[in-house]
Amino acid sequence: MKIGELAKRAGVSVQAIRFYERRRLIRTPRRTPAGYRIYSEQDLESVTLIKKMQRFGFKLVEIRRVLQLWILSSDSGGAPPYQRGSHECLREALKLGEKKLQTMNDEIRSAIQIRDELMEALSQIRASLNAPTRHKTPSDHAESS
Repeated sequence: MKIGELAKRAGVSVQAIRFYERRRLIRTPRRTPAGYRIYSEQDLESVTLIKKMQRFGFKLVEIRRVLQLWILSSDSGGAPPYQRGSHECLREALKLGEKKLQTMNDEIRSAIQIRDELMEALSQIRASLNAPTRHKTPSDHAESS
């Protein structure tokens, strides 16, 4: 399939596909004699996985590490270490996913703490606004002069 079809089927833009190629998140596609990029179903799977992982909050470097488990060659050019779906591959993917989940849980706890502090500060401001105000009397004006 050509780049436009891949983008449409994966629900991303053509620019996103090119970006993923530049960042080496998907394999360099073969080209036709006319120079058109030709993608496979595995490329569609990769782009779909990238999109899902981005939605989960994974950074591009983390996504690349997951894809290197069974799809992409290593940074040194070696073959992926695992077969797709193998127990070893799944264990490694699980470790990476659990690490991300722990990070997300830590961020959520931190955000809740900050939210609670903000709610308390706003409550104090509301209490100040609702407190009876003391109006200055003519004698107060004379004291401040």
